[in-house]
Amino acid sequence: MIHCKQCEKMVEDEDGYVVMGEYFCEDCAISRSTLKKCDPMAVKSALNTRKSMGHFGTDGLTGLQKEIYSFIQEMNGANMKQLIEKFNISKEEIDRQLAVLRHCELGKGQKRDDGVYFVVWETENTN
Repeated sequence: MIHCKQCEKMVEDEDGYVVMGEYFCEDCAISRSTLKKCDPMAVKSALNTRKSMGHFGTDGLTGLQKEIYSFIQEMNGANMKQLIEKFNISKEEIDRQLAVLRHCELGKGQKRDDGVYFVVWETENTN
């Protein structure tokens, strides 16, 4: 068993991942690597992992991911500028966190008249 460097969950050795010399669970390893916004294999992997672990809604997300999700939900969507200002982190870090939410089918992009917003994915997964 190992402790995930990011979320500190205990993970079986064979289920852990090494990213830049540190051990992570699958979800956190995904958030640390270069993520693609639209990656069907990452979605499938994240959904299968969440299902096997009994995760529902925001279960299994990091504290930051839960905060971002809640903010987006409260604001009925948020654009990149709003997210950067609210969380005081880089665009690259916001992109990584949003990619995890996308892969878990908890959030998605939405075009609006004044730009692109990240919104809550409205499916049974968000209940």
